Amino acid sequence: MTDLAEIAADLYSKPLDDFTASRNERAKSLADKDLAKEVKALRKPSASAWLLNMMSLHRGSQLAEALQLGTAMRQAQNELDRSELKKLGTQRQQLIAALVKDGTALATELGHPASAAVATEVEQTLRAAMADAGAAAAVGTARLIRPLEASGWEAVDLAGAVGGPFDAGHPANADGRAKDGTDADEEADDTSAEARAELEDAEDRAEETDQALVRAQGRVEQLGRDREDLANRVKDLRKRIRALEQDIDAIDDDADDASRERTEAERAAKEAAREVDRVRKLVGKLTRNS
Repeated sequence: MTDLAEIAADLYSKPLDDFTASRNERAKSLADKDLAKEVKALRKPSASAWLLNMMSLHRGSQLAEALQLGTAMRQAQNELDRSELKKLGTQRQQLIAALVKDGTALATELGHPASAAVATEVEQTLRAAMADAGAAAAVGTARLIRPLEASGWEAVDLAGAVGGPFDAGHPANADGRAKDGTDADEEADDTSAEARAELEDAEDRAEETDQALVRAQGRVEQLGRDREDLANRVKDLRKRIRALEQDIDAIDDDADDASRERTEAERAAKEAAREVDRVRKLVGKLTRNS
């Protein structure tokens, strides 16, 4: 039987923009109503959390190397080994920089480019995961919902950080939930989770509507520019047509003049021919008389 952790792992491996629709569809398909309610309550990850999940799935070995370095640093901290901490700190800086760079490239590769703010949150979360074992475990689930933040070597706040069952060291019952609440508390948590899920759906719809409005506005503006360009081209063509019509009028005038000149030339040619004929006859007559 598929449990919440397996379903969550599958959903959090999806493209970020597909999460909400995939989650709702999966919840509707479940015959187990309690499980369906838990699935529907799964929260959409932030952009940085989604990228860290993708790094867990697609850059697992590099991420594991960073988490192992974090374990070594915590051990050195416990042993107060300052020289080792200094050496590992330099390695951590280099490794985190490389991971953030690779992560932003991965985001672009997956069709969801990371902003500078997202890259900063990824770096912040990696530092937290290297400083705290619980944070490292949260990142390792590939079901992260929000970025993490460390304050020195203190425990990282992991409340609501992972989608689905997650135990960072607290006793849990068989279905992965902590034993520190009453049934009433659990019911309140369920209600709150459903409310958050509904809010998330509403926010997604609002975001989609805003994006559609931006696209429509952009389309209107582009069509306006296209129309202005075509109107200018029509204006230029009309000027060209008027110029050509003027050229035609000038040619017509020249043609009329040429026609008149031709008529005059034809008349002159006929008169010249008659004169030639008259003179020829006269010359013939004079020749006979002599």
